[in-house]
Amino acid sequence: MAPADAHGAGINHKANLKYVKLAQVSACMEMVEHLICISGGVAVGIVVWCILFAIVVFFAFFATRMASQNKEDGLHDTGLAILEFGRAFPTEAIRQLQITANGQAVFVRLHDDKAGFMRSLHNHFSVHLIEPGRAHAKDSGTGRGLTVDFLDASHHNGTFEFATPAEAAEVSLWLLGNYVVNDDAKPIHLMPPAKA
Repeated sequence: MAPADAHGAGINHKANLKYVKLAQVSACMEMVEHLICISGGVAVGIVVWCILFAIVVFFAFFATRMASQNKEDGLHDTGLAILEFGRAFPTEAIRQLQITANGQAVFVRLHDDKAGFMRSLHNHFSVHLIEPGRAHAKDSGTGRGLTVDFLDASHHNGTFEFATPAEAAEVSLWLLGNYVVNDDAKPIHLMPPAKA
């Protein structure tokens, strides 16, 4: 073997690396009998698989939370219903709310015997004011519900079931009060001046 010069020429690098590798393996084996020595490539593989497993677990947790949230969606919370209706109609004063049994719709009694309606549409709410004479209601046949036809928003027509017959009767009175309001039913001080 030729003597090595100052810049390392003439050194057999492959042989030196072989001896270094053997020294590392023998050092690992000598440390502890039961200790498993993991080389760099295997350790990186294990770390990658652990990270992938953590990502899958996180995605599964996130998906189940979203699925359970979708089941709970609705207007069961009257505070949320008040906020959403107030956002849509800030000048209307809310007197009372009646939520349907499934929580997907809310009928709103407003000041001056007006009425409003809210429906949960999965990720948003549809809110509208029921103009006098623009909604018709009849008994649904179950005794606890109403079949309502909205003349201004026919996509909201349907049968709405309430928790008790008393709640259904109260909402029908709101809609009836909203329906019969006309110039003859208004107090004299609210009527327009008579034409000569």
